[in-house]
Amino acid sequence: MRGAGVCSREVRNHGTPAHLHADRLIVCEVLTPGGEWSSYPPHKHDAEGPDESELEEIYHYEIAASPTGTPGFALQRVYASDARDIDLAREVRDGDTVLIPYGYHGPTVAAPGHDLYYLNVMAGPGTGPARRWLITDDPAHAWIRQTWPELEVDPRLPFRR
Repeated sequence: MRGAGVCSREVRNHGTPAHLHADRLIVCEVLTPGGEWSSYPPHKHDAEGPDESELEEIYHYEIAASPTGTPGFALQRVYASDARDIDLAREVRDGDTVLIPYGYHGPTVAAPGHDLYYLNVMAGPGTGPARRWLITDDPAHAWIRQTWPELEVDPRLPFRR
């Protein structure tokens, strides 16, 4: 479980060094109950250093339809962390894929009533054998992590496999 309160989500690590032998890939699944915020606080991993890994990222979405069959959707935000230009606020639907070459990304917000799944694939020049996933939170939003110890994880989690 990661996060708490309205930022609750389930992360399944499949392509981390502990789970998969690979040269550069880091792969996980993120499951977010409808109405919750994921990939929050916004974070980046676009500069190689002791506290951050340079990784491009792909989100591939599967979004549950409502009980009445209405297709689901989510919202994703990507914005600049430096002088490189990127500014995206996008509605994503079931089957959509979004590339995040750099910049802060988050939140990814699941519409109420539409559980959200995304396959998260990252790779970059600095991963190497350790395949480190080191992030830097957007300082304007990093405070939210301090509230999580006081909050419960969404009771809909974990999802049954």
